[in-house]
Amino acid sequence: MKRAHEALESEHYGMKEVKDEILELICIGKLRGSLKGKAICLIGGPGLGKTTLASSIAKALNRRFENISLGGVSDSSTLKGHRRTYVGAYSGKIIGALKRCGTNNPVILLDEIDKMGRSPQGDPAA
Repeated sequence: MKRAHEALESEHYGMKEVKDEILELICIGKLRGSLKGKAICLIGGPGLGKTTLASSIAKALNRRFENISLGGVSDSSTLKGHRRTYVGAYSGKIIGALKRCGTNNPVILLDEIDKMGRSPQGDPAA
Protein backbone atom coordinates (compact mmCIF):
# COMPACT_ATOMS: atom_id res chain seq x y z
CA MET A 1 0.00 0.00 0.00
CA LYS A 2 2.85 2.34 0.75
CA ARG A 3 4.32 1.81 -2.73
CA ALA A 4 0.91 2.42 -4.33
CA HIS A 5 0.42 5.62 -2.33
CA GLU A 6 3.89 6.88 -3.25
CA ALA A 7 3.39 6.07 -6.95
CA LEU A 8 0.12 8.01 -7.06
CA GLU A 9 1.41 10.97 -5.02
CA SER A 10 4.69 11.34 -6.92
CA GLU A 11 3.05 11.84 -10.32
CA HIS A 12 -0.21 13.61 -9.50
CA TYR A 13 -0.93 16.74 -7.52
CA GLY A 14 -4.38 17.08 -5.99
CA MET A 15 -7.13 14.67 -7.07
CA LYS A 16 -7.41 13.44 -3.48
CA GLU A 17 -10.83 11.83 -3.95
CA VAL A 18 -9.75 9.95 -7.07
CA LYS A 19 -6.53 8.68 -5.49
CA ASP A 20 -8.40 7.62 -2.35
CA GLU A 21 -10.86 5.59 -4.42
CA ILE A 22 -8.01 3.90 -6.30
CA LEU A 23 -6.18 3.09 -3.05
CA GLU A 24 -9.41 1.70 -1.62
CA LEU A 25 -9.80 -0.55 -4.67
CA ILE A 26 -6.22 -1.77 -4.26
CA CYS A 27 -6.79 -2.41 -0.53
CA ILE A 28 -9.93 -4.46 -1.18
CA GLY A 29 -8.09 -6.45 -3.83
CA LYS A 30 -5.22 -7.05 -1.43
CA LEU A 31 -7.60 -8.31 1.27
CA ARG A 32 -9.41 -10.58 -1.18
CA GLY A 33 -6.14 -11.83 -2.60
CA SER A 34 -6.81 -10.90 -6.23
CA LEU A 35 -7.09 -7.78 -8.36
CA LYS A 36 -7.89 -9.58 -11.59
CA GLY A 37 -10.66 -8.29 -13.79
CA LYS A 38 -11.20 -4.89 -12.20
CA ALA A 39 -12.49 -2.07 -14.38
CA ILE A 40 -12.18 1.62 -13.55
CA CYS A 41 -13.96 4.29 -15.57
CA LEU A 42 -12.12 7.63 -15.60
CA ILE A 43 -14.26 10.48 -16.93
CA GLY A 44 -13.21 14.04 -17.65
CA GLY A 45 -12.08 16.54 -20.21
CA PRO A 46 -8.82 16.45 -22.14
CA GLY A 47 -5.65 17.13 -20.18
CA LEU A 48 -6.90 16.11 -16.73
CA GLY A 49 -4.47 13.21 -16.36
CA LYS A 50 -6.61 10.14 -16.97
CA THR A 51 -3.92 8.38 -19.02
CA THR A 52 -1.11 9.21 -16.61
CA LEU A 53 -3.29 8.14 -13.70
CA ALA A 54 -3.78 4.73 -15.35
CA SER A 55 -0.02 4.54 -15.87
CA SER A 56 0.51 5.32 -12.18
CA ILE A 57 -1.95 2.57 -11.22
CA ALA A 58 0.10 0.10 -13.27
CA LYS A 59 3.27 1.29 -11.58
CA ALA A 60 1.64 1.00 -8.15
CA LEU A 61 0.55 -2.57 -8.88
CA ASN A 62 3.95 -3.43 -10.40
CA ARG A 63 2.35 -4.40 -13.71
CA ARG A 64 2.99 -3.59 -17.34
CA PHE A 65 0.91 -0.80 -18.91
CA GLU A 66 -0.55 -0.66 -22.40
CA ASN A 67 -2.67 2.09 -23.92
CA ILE A 68 -5.18 1.26 -26.67
CA SER A 69 -6.47 4.32 -28.51
CA LEU A 70 -9.98 3.72 -29.83
CA GLY A 71 -10.34 7.00 -31.69
CA GLY A 72 -11.73 6.30 -35.15
CA VAL A 73 -12.49 2.63 -34.52
CA SER A 74 -15.89 1.96 -36.05
CA ASP A 75 -15.96 -1.83 -36.32
CA SER A 76 -16.14 -4.13 -33.31
CA SER A 77 -13.99 -6.74 -35.06
CA THR A 78 -11.07 -4.28 -34.94
CA LEU A 79 -11.27 -4.38 -31.16
CA LYS A 80 -12.22 -8.04 -30.66
CA GLY A 81 -10.54 -9.58 -33.69
CA HIS A 82 -11.92 -11.57 -36.58
CA ARG A 83 -13.19 -15.09 -36.40
CA ARG A 84 -10.70 -17.66 -37.61
CA THR A 85 -12.98 -18.64 -40.48
CA TYR A 86 -12.18 -15.43 -42.40
CA VAL A 87 -9.35 -15.32 -44.90
CA GLY A 88 -6.73 -12.93 -43.59
CA ALA A 89 -8.26 -12.85 -40.10
CA TYR A 90 -6.23 -11.01 -37.47
CA SER A 91 -6.35 -10.69 -33.73
CA GLY A 92 -7.91 -7.59 -32.25
CA LYS A 93 -6.37 -4.65 -30.44
CA ILE A 94 -6.84 -6.22 -26.99
CA ILE A 95 -4.98 -9.41 -27.91
CA GLY A 96 -2.33 -7.27 -29.63
CA ALA A 97 -1.88 -5.29 -26.39
CA LEU A 98 -1.46 -8.51 -24.43
CA LYS A 99 1.18 -9.67 -26.94
CA ARG A 100 3.07 -6.36 -26.70
CA CYS A 101 3.03 -6.48 -22.89
CA GLY A 102 4.30 -10.03 -22.77
CA THR A 103 2.33 -10.79 -19.61
CA ASN A 104 -1.10 -12.20 -18.92
CA ASN A 105 -2.18 -9.61 -16.33
CA PRO A 106 -1.30 -6.08 -17.46
CA VAL A 107 -3.15 -2.81 -16.92
CA ILE A 108 -4.83 -1.96 -20.23
CA LEU A 109 -6.31 1.48 -20.85
CA LEU A 110 -9.06 1.78 -23.45
CA ASP A 111 -8.47 5.42 -24.34
CA GLU A 112 -10.68 7.82 -26.32
CA ILE A 113 -13.68 5.53 -26.04
CA ASP A 114 -15.98 8.48 -26.75
CA LYS A 115 -14.43 8.85 -30.22
CA MET A 116 -15.49 5.39 -31.37
CA GLY A 117 -17.86 5.39 -34.32
CA ARG A 118 -18.04 6.68 -37.84
CA SER A 119 -18.09 10.39 -37.01
CA PRO A 120 -14.76 12.19 -36.42
CA GLN A 121 -16.44 14.38 -33.75
CA GLY A 122 -17.16 11.37 -31.57
CA ASP A 123 -20.38 9.63 -30.80
CA PRO A 124 -21.61 9.57 -27.18
CA ALA A 125 -23.94 6.68 -28.00
CA ALA A 126 -20.96 4.51 -29.01
